[in-house]
Amino acid sequence: MTEPSTRWTIYDIARHAGVSAKTVSRVINGKSGVGQETRERILALIKQVGYYPHLGARSLRGRRQGCIGLVLSEPLDVVPLSRELLLWLFQELYLVFGSKGERICFDLNPYSESPNGDYGRSVWDKLFTACVVVGPLLLEDTTVRRIHDTGLPYVSLGRLDSFPECCSAAVDYEEGTYLSTKFLVERGHKRIAMLKALSGFQPGLERRRGYLRALEEAGIEPDERLIRSVTFGARNIANVVHRLLVDDSVTALVDCSGTEDAANLREGARRAGRVPGDDFEVVVWTYSSTSPVLREACAHLWLPVREATAEGIELLSDWFYGKRDEPFQVLYRPVIRDIVGDTEAPRPLPVFEILE
Repeated sequence: MTEPSTRWTIYDIARHAGVSAKTVSRVINGKSGVGQETRERILALIKQVGYYPHLGARSLRGRRQGCIGLVLSEPLDVVPLSRELLLWLFQELYLVFGSKGERICFDLNPYSESPNGDYGRSVWDKLFTACVVVGPLLLEDTTVRRIHDTGLPYVSLGRLDSFPECCSAAVDYEEGTYLSTKFLVERGHKRIAMLKALSGFQPGLERRRGYLRALEEAGIEPDERLIRSVTFGARNIANVVHRLLVDDSVTALVDCSGTEDAANLREGARRAGRVPGDDFEVVVWTYSSTSPVLREACAHLWLPVREATAEGIELLSDWFYGKRDEPFQVLYRPVIRDIVGDTEAPRPLPVFEILE
């Protein structure tokens, strides 16, 4: 039998006892509906491994002393989430939790202020009764797994290949680059370049996989020189577009930077003597289903980030209030849309800030 450990979660107990997490929850909370033999087996296992519910989970049975917390997976100077997005998140959390009397807290302080050097400090300090992790996850991230192990209700707005059990609400970025690249292949293009954001993060890895999958499916040999990483800096975006388009053999571009930055895409093309929609075609990624980013684009790929996030927060509420007992995975599929217009409509909610 496994040695006692305070790191066991309700899901570990359920798995080793051969029951559901809901059954374990019933036993822990003294509820009926569990057979005596099963109840005794679960209680014996709980005693043996030294399991105890997280403070946040305990507080759900009585007067809550903590708050619904939001943390950033990366500091804003690394991944510059927009102020508009953070305000929208506050509004969503207020509608779902604040309107029911729950406290809401945003822990946005730099990691240098945390003795652990990670974004989970308010979880480790047991200040949260539920947690929302906002932002992309690094490929080597371990903090979200540790949050999961506490048994605290949480949702991450990013996912990880290395931790498929992660409670998440995200968009399938691999499918996004697959659809974008396939769309351009079907229009006759073979030299398709890609602006790839978030290198070192799960969404960056997914972008690369989808792009390569579409090329492989079409029998096109990938050229690593056509995959270029970009940051959230305006100058960087223009420079990378310029370097890609000076190669006249490049006839198409997938802008999966997610920056919705038409100005610097055009600027980079201008420096290379190219005109989008004239001598090369572009698929641009956007977070709006109705507003074009680049009117010259042959198509836009809509990323339903807000929709996935809203559903994730609703499901977190169900978990928090006991309507469900286990983590969940929400994964929205992007959609290729022919969004056109004479002028760019204002972006209703940019996800990232463009840095100078």
